[in-house]
Amino acid sequence: MRHAISTLALFSLVATSCGQTPQEKSQPSIYGGKKVESGQWPGAVAITGLLGMYCSGTLVNPRLVITAAHCISAFSPGGTYVYVGEGWVLGLIKGQYKALRKAASPKYDQQSQGGWNDIGYIVLEKPIDLPASAFVPILTDPEETKELLAPGKTSHIVGFGNREDGGIGRKYEADATITDVNANEVAIGGGGVDSCQGDSGGPAYGKLANGQWRVYGVVSRGGDCGTGGLWGLMGANICWIQKDSGINLNLPQGTCPEA
Repeated sequence: MRHAISTLALFSLVATSCGQTPQEKSQPSIYGGKKVESGQWPGAVAITGLLGMYCSGTLVNPRLVITAAHCISAFSPGGTYVYVGEGWVLGLIKGQYKALRKAASPKYDQQSQGGWNDIGYIVLEKPIDLPASAFVPILTDPEETKELLAPGKTSHIVGFGNREDGGIGRKYEADATITDVNANEVAIGGGGVDSCQGDSGGPAYGKLANGQWRVYGVVSRGGDCGTGGLWGLMGANICWIQKDSGINLNLPQGTCPEA
């Protein structure tokens, strides 16, 4: 299950670094994907601790990363950092940007039948120096949402997790099909294309007919990798993220009406 990513990823890193042989059937990652070309999807980042990468995330502002709530609550020896780059084998990468603080959605609930709200954020001590093009706009517009979030539509998923070849820690991408949508989650993947352990918290993007991209998904959980999983919808928690973090995300007017 991808909601157990943090413990599984850290264990696998420790086992590998101690010279133990990986399991014969290691869980794959952005399953059925390909390596991201250098410089592409710079806003897709890795969340790291002392032992290396354990989750993925999305930069939506130079000082703000959105990731999964279960990544926020995970034990991270050595503190929490954010890594920007293409990654490294085994996930043994050191984040360059230290977390100042982090929080999980107050609506996060693993027992909820309507969706877990498995979303949180990290505020960084210092801003990340990337061009404005690195920060893909968050999907909030109702018409754009109708266009992108529907069964049969294509979603572009990115992450640093385990792969079908047993590797982990490199940034990979894949196009996967949306199979279902509700108020705060979207089901994506199947047929051998999926996210996996280490991809938790990572993004799902959609391309509008006008060629512009939007980011809307946060990897939450799933069954066996390759069978599809669930992504939390950023838009369902974005007003809380903006208010609680204190960072202005320049959301379209009317997105977060005053209470």
